[in-house]
Amino acid sequence: MTALLVLLSAFHYYTAGFGLLQEVTHRGVHLALVLGLVFLVFPHRAALLGAAPRHRCAAPGGVPLLDWSLALGVAAAVLYIPWIFDELAFRVGNPGTLDVAMGTMLIVALLEATRRSTGWPLPVIAISFMAYALAGPAFPGLLEQAGASWSQLVNQQYLTSQGIDGVAVGVVATYVFHFVLFGVMATRIGLGQLVLDVASSIAGRQVGGPAKVSVFGSAMFGTLSGSSVANAVTLGSLTIPAMIRVGYHAAGGTCRLCRSGHGGQ
Repeated sequence: MTALLVLLSAFHYYTAGFGLLQEVTHRGVHLALVLGLVFLVFPHRAALLGAAPRHRCAAPGGVPLLDWSLALGVAAAVLYIPWIFDELAFRVGNPGTLDVAMGTMLIVALLEATRRSTGWPLPVIAISFMAYALAGPAFPGLLEQAGASWSQLVNQQYLTSQGIDGVAVGVVATYVFHFVLFGVMATRIGLGQLVLDVASSIAGRQVGGPAKVSVFGSAMFGTLSGSSVANAVTLGSLTIPAMIRVGYHAAGGTCRLCRSGHGGQ
């Protein structure tokens, strides 16, 4: 997993410094590595996170064989699109049997990866909309629509750039990941602590100082990273524990130092 994470970071550093690959290839490599890592990092049940495997033969590297299979399967399904990209122009809208099989594998694996990493709400929403697309004629009134077959749904979600491999993935693979990676690297070399030290010199002695330090630090770091996600991942890992240590409650309430409510800020 360490090797895959280093490979993922090196890949994005390369594409950021020497130019992007073909769009579908760049998105495919990003998705293959990220989704594969999800199955290697997150177990199928949250209670098993961090637990030692019972049988080493059934869990090489501490990861069950099922999760290794899912990681390899989802990577193959994602990289299948760049592999046949030149042929897609002749069969988009009319997917073959292998296309449908690969698309089905990716959709199922993506739903499972989302469930493992974020919980049930997003998969339930996605499954509900797919069910509506398939069973459109069965709905009454204004909700009725022509419906689609499973192969048509797979074609739209898998073979075109308007589904899974769409604009959202392109933005993450091209911009957001780089900002988060920069933020993590900046924190590791001490830039995050420097920003906090400057913020502490401005607001550290005031009432509610840790919260004000968080605000000032986030503002200064935001001018460098340009990403709220990178800000939360980097400075948040320093400022949130600091606020908890002095008595701020994660869900709001009263600070035990100044006995006044801060609304969780």
